[in-house]
Amino acid sequence: MYRKFFQLDDYPFRLTADSRYFFMGESHARAIAYLNYLLHTGDGIGVMTGEAGVGKSVVLEQVLAECKADVVVARVRQSQLTSNEFFLVLCRQFDLQPQDYHKATLIDTFYRFVQQQHFTGQKVLLVVDEAHLLQHQVLEEIRMLASLEKFGRKLINVILTGAPELEQLVNSQRKDALSQQVRLSCRLQPLNQKELDHYLEYRMWIAGGEHTVLFPEDTLPLIMHYTGGIPRLINVLCDMVLVAAFMRNSRYIDTDCIRAAVKKLEWQAYEKRLNLSVGQPHSAQLARRSVPRIVVMRKQRLVAEYRLEKDRVLIGRHSKQDIMLCGAWTSRYHAQIIHLNGNYYLQDLNSKNGTYIGQERVGWYPLVDGDRFEIAGFVLEYRMPRVTRKVEQLVEELVI
Repeated sequence: MYRKFFQLDDYPFRLTADSRYFFMGESHARAIAYLNYLLHTGDGIGVMTGEAGVGKSVVLEQVLAECKADVVVARVRQSQLTSNEFFLVLCRQFDLQPQDYHKATLIDTFYRFVQQQHFTGQKVLLVVDEAHLLQHQVLEEIRMLASLEKFGRKLINVILTGAPELEQLVNSQRKDALSQQVRLSCRLQPLNQKELDHYLEYRMWIAGGEHTVLFPEDTLPLIMHYTGGIPRLINVLCDMVLVAAFMRNSRYIDTDCIRAAVKKLEWQAYEKRLNLSVGQPHSAQLARRSVPRIVVMRKQRLVAEYRLEKDRVLIGRHSKQDIMLCGAWTSRYHAQIIHLNGNYYLQDLNSKNGTYIGQERVGWYPLVDGDRFEIAGFVLEYRMPRVTRKVEQLVEELVI
């Protein structure tokens, strides 16, 4: 849309975790050093926490990309699992074929695999995303795996990532067995204003716009004001800023462009979105454990259910998508569901065969409970949990 106007080689503020655009703030560099040290020593559990959008996935991708050939990785992205399901996921990650799906069989199959890797000189790394949502029993299973040893060497390295709540589960002040297994813990911090300046400059340089697009110094405090230094929010806002400048036919970015973008996004100041007024509950916090679901159906048969636990859920044919739809007419990157200010929006990613609500092809659509949309023969239904509905009613009554 604005790429040719600003003479860019690429869109600089995509939300995808593209390694070319990886920028290390101070806390990101520290986290990478910690995790690399953990993998080098092969001892204990590593924990990385941070607010949504601060860059945990990008840091992990960077660390995993630097892993040597003697490291085999299992990455568990779905945290709402029972113990049985957890071990089944591990077996499938390594293409293991257990005789049956009983827990004892799954554990035995996986343990034999780990031993075999150890004797052939391979290291096994287990990475768990959104670990703060894991059931207590699954955390206990992870502790047991992390404690497996052979000839004085750990058989499995573990990295847990999640929201800051994870720190309460593995706090060094606690005396439980899991916390004692934690070797290193780090929290990713938002960018400060100086880092924000370098971040914007770096992304524009990668996109080929270092000489055509500049964010003046007086715009930086305003960007910080609305994003809190969270990289994902910075990307969303700055992408809209470039759209606003393009619509004004201006190559100059100023505070008016920032305010126009904020108005279009309907954002409040970052602190206002986080903080609560005294005595007034925040709907997102009250319903924290009660998130919407997407139910996938095909030919009137249930295929799968997914909880919308992330602010951005990708849908498509690619195996790394959050909701993978295996179909010839599905694009690799077909659509996404975005969580903004407590609401969920469906966005088509310029797919070849489109995303439909009824007979209408949509590009951007605000989702409400019960909405159904169709992608290449799959019907996906958006469902809000009853608890969320009750919370929203409670908040409305309190506000009134």
